Amino acid sequence: MELSMAAQWAEIIGLITILGAAIYSYFQIREMKRVRQGAAALSLSELLQSADFAAGIIQVIEQPNELDSFEKFKEFHGDRWPQAFSIMTTWESLGAVVHRGDIDFYLAYDFFSGIVQQHHEKCQPLILSLRKSGGDTRFEWFTWLAERFSEYEEKSESPLAAHLQYKEWKPTSRK
Repeated sequence: MELSMAAQWAEIIGLITILGAAIYSYFQIREMKRVRQGAAALSLSELLQSADFAAGIIQVIEQPNELDSFEKFKEFHGDRWPQAFSIMTTWESLGAVVHRGDIDFYLAYDFFSGIVQQHHEKCQPLILSLRKSGGDTRFEWFTWLAERFSEYEEKSESPLAAHLQYKEWKPTSRK
């Protein structure tokens, strides 16, 4: 075999190898994304199972809408104000990671949309008060997330509640 022919075969084999590696990488990246989404879903579901988190959710739901200062917020919640405040910071964090694409919007929507919107309404006077003294970045992602959930629900194709939309759902057969 001539040297030029061997070089041509080496180029063809190299090209096939590179193409194969690119295809393999594509499938690996897709699988990694699925695994990451699964881990995010598990993490979000574990959050709901925390007793402190659940207590904080109820505290914020039961607070009056008129809490327009941090002092009033702390006075209403008493010694448990850190639990209630941690709910607000959780929604803040969730908004940022949803915006970055680290957690899928629809996953966050399915888990928390109603709670986030209700909490934002309850906390809006406090948030506006905190922004007056500390700037517009106070709970910016909490507000962003609540607004995106509301916009999504205003669309004509927004989903029904799961127990209504999927009442005919059946699990697939095991193989």
